[in-house]
Amino acid sequence: MDIAHDLDRLRDEEAELELQLAALRAKRVALEKRVRPARQESTRPIRDLVADMLDEAATPLNSLMLAGIIRPLHGRTVPATRFGTLSNDEAKSYDSSRVRPVYLCHCLTHDQGRAVKRFWARSDWPLADRIVGPMSGRILFLRGAAWAIDLARRVEAGELIAEQPEVLQYVAADQARDAGLSVRRGEFPYDEWLKAISGALDRHSDHDRVLREKAALELAARLNDRELLFGSRNGLVSLPGSSPSWRSAIDER
Repeated sequence: MDIAHDLDRLRDEEAELELQLAALRAKRVALEKRVRPARQESTRPIRDLVADMLDEAATPLNSLMLAGIIRPLHGRTVPATRFGTLSNDEAKSYDSSRVRPVYLCHCLTHDQGRAVKRFWARSDWPLADRIVGPMSGRILFLRGAAWAIDLARRVEAGELIAEQPEVLQYVAADQARDAGLSVRRGEFPYDEWLKAISGALDRHSDHDRVLREKAALELAARLNDRELLFGSRNGLVSLPGSSPSWRSAIDER
């Protein structure tokens, strides 16, 4: 009787262990599927990485931010000079017969249409989303910070694989600190940081968008297609009637 009881118990334990083993295998397979793409990223061209990161962030990002994220996320170091080369390559590609579905481009100043080369954007974005207005600098920083913090949050949650997750944590903390948020050593309250940044963006984004949309209408009427991507070389000349916002000194009387 005791032997039969022991056999039943062992069979139950064996069945339970098999279920646990199956669950572990499924978890391992899921992780491997995420790790493989991450390793493949290490061989992709920097251009493709930048294009995908901009698409995911859905906001212009500056060169320092891109380099600062590429290193812990993909394990690659991008020299500052590489971004200058990338900018020239995109312009040359546009001028050649090699048509691309999407070009990497720069943000434009709202008043002169000049390229702000430290900020990267995508050619398939609306023009208003690629313009830098008087208040845009702070807003672009906050959006980039939120993107970096969310990346670190996703890595910690197991939704994303990073080559150097600890480094990414501290990149996120630096962004939170620069945004004026409370940061304590060894603590990473991602959700709190994201909520605070979202509140700051809500207070200022609407006015900034109105200014950028107005500038987009004016620049679209005065710049050619190439200049709308890579900036006006000489800026805009303010002549009577050249812009809807132009006003004569007579109007000030």
